[in-house]
Amino acid sequence: MNDGVRLPDFNVLVALHQHDPEAFEAFRRHLLREAVDYAPVIHRPALEKLLTRIETARESAATPMEAVLIASRMMQDSMNQLMTTWEHAQQAVAGLQASLLIERVRNR
Repeated sequence: MNDGVRLPDFNVLVALHQHDPEAFEAFRRHLLREAVDYAPVIHRPALEKLLTRIETARESAATPMEAVLIASRMMQDSMNQLMTTWEHAQQAVAGLQASLLIERVRNR
């Protein structure tokens, strides 16, 4: 997101959502679009894909609370994938370190 963009106060956002939901939605989408546009070019395709997944999930929700729960599950799934990948990387590094140590001991 552009460093110059400042979010309005929470209470202002709540009032906007209550009194003009379309304007709130337009503002939300503008902020998301700007975040993608200001991201490094290499990350933009993945962010576009993620944004599409999030918007699709939001549209499928029957209520705002359900949308929050869907988003929360998506974040939890991503964190679980990240943790699994991290654990596999740690195991691979440990295996390489063990192989190197064994090879050093054999060569002595």
